[in-house]
Amino acid sequence: MAVIFDANVLINLYHAEILSLVYHGLECVIPAEVYDEVITQGQQAGHGDAGAIAEIIGPCTEEPVNILPGLEGLGIGEASTLSHYLERQRQSPIGDDVIVSDDRQFLRYLGRREQQDNVVIRYLNTSQFIAEATLNGLLDKPEGMDALVKIRGRIPESHYNLALQRLELL
Repeated sequence: MAVIFDANVLINLYHAEILSLVYHGLECVIPAEVYDEVITQGQQAGHGDAGAIAEIIGPCTEEPVNILPGLEGLGIGEASTLSHYLERQRQSPIGDDVIVSDDRQFLRYLGRREQQDNVVIRYLNTSQFIAEATLNGLLDKPEGMDALVKIRGRIPESHYNLALQRLELL
């Protein structure tokens, strides 16, 4: 299983202080366009977390992707994330890859696309991802709970509460 990250998730996982653990514990795909958005543009804009994230994930290892037709309305990071996901699914239709994004417009688009095309697109937001990583043993319960608390102000309160409820069931 590969986890395909959108830009905002990399930043949130960094602020949750679990990016290194996640990045080194799972097969992570960071599209070149997402890397550029978070690292290159982030450093140019003077965001201190951009350099720290770059230290964790290292140099970009993904090639820029051909953005699939019909994705022009999405941001370049979201379009490349979905293009990577769909290409990986084409190569291995039984794959269990997942997109992780907090971009509400993008997540709504994925839901609509699933319904329109009658397909399954696996996607999570950051808080759901943290809950799943905890339930699957990548994080222990205190780490998962702590990670959620650290990003509480960065995610919708409803996402925080749902993930917290899942972890409290452990």
